[in-house]
Amino acid sequence: MESILTTVLPVFGMIVLGYGFAKARIFDAAAGRGITLFVFNVAIPALLFKTVATMGPQQGAPWALWLAFFGGLAMTWVAAALVSRAVPSLDVSGGAAASMAAGFGNLALLGTPLALAHFGQQVAIPLGMILSIHAPVLWFTAMLHRALFQGSGSFSLSRTAKDLFRNLATNAIVLGLLAGSLWRFAGLGLHPVAGSMLEMLADASVPTALFALGVSLAGYSLKGSWSGMFTLIALKMVLMPILVFLMVRYVVSIPPLWAQVAVLFAAMPTGANAFVFSQRNEEAVAAVSGAITLGTALAALSASVLLYLMDAGMI
Repeated sequence: MESILTTVLPVFGMIVLGYGFAKARIFDAAAGRGITLFVFNVAIPALLFKTVATMGPQQGAPWALWLAFFGGLAMTWVAAALVSRAVPSLDVSGGAAASMAAGFGNLALLGTPLALAHFGQQVAIPLGMILSIHAPVLWFTAMLHRALFQGSGSFSLSRTAKDLFRNLATNAIVLGLLAGSLWRFAGLGLHPVAGSMLEMLADASVPTALFALGVSLAGYSLKGSWSGMFTLIALKMVLMPILVFLMVRYVVSIPPLWAQVAVLFAAMPTGANAFVFSQRNEEAVAAVSGAITLGTALAALSASVLLYLMDAGMI
């Protein structure tokens, strides 16, 4: 249990630190966005490039991992759309905003630092595989979901597919994985100087991600629809990890560490992209905002329990 505390407390301590600095107006939203861009576009891609470029024989292909994680996510997505019909604050556009909030977890700024802090850089490969397609696939699905239920005729499948391809082609995390794979295939190795620089950037990814998350949380609120907020938290932090656990236990065969990463990622609270989608369409904004704020606070407890169960061999 002590190892869990030494993992979780520093992680959430950094989030609280960022939150406190933002509330004290030492850091503003623009500064937080700058740190977030550094994490997404530089630090995490550097970590993934270095890991892939220098790794040994591959443990497994991404298909089974994707099936487990996104299969559980898909079932959660459908459940959210159905449940949203009974919750007035979520019953908009077929529950697209609710499904996005129930499926889109905070993987980059919370899930990745937690996984790296507890398991080490050996989890960089499975987390990179999930991160590489997580945002583009969910944005595409959410836009399609909303358009189908609105029936406005403004949705273009070809245009959205092009946007998806463009997002993947310009996603720094995807590019980091591809570049690392090509570098490894070429057998070029890493010069000590380049290796040291990549190591420094990789080491910076965890604290900067957590601090940026704390700064961003200062801009969210708990005011609004409590029923919708608790519904989203239950779907995202309870139902989805259970479904992903069932997938990795009974449906697919993947390395145990990969399975733990999938379940941990599934249990992460709602991420900022869900709020962006909700705010952009002016649907379920209060519920999604509250789910992000309260869900992140609750994750300190839920992540501790989950990591304990993993260390005990129960997951």
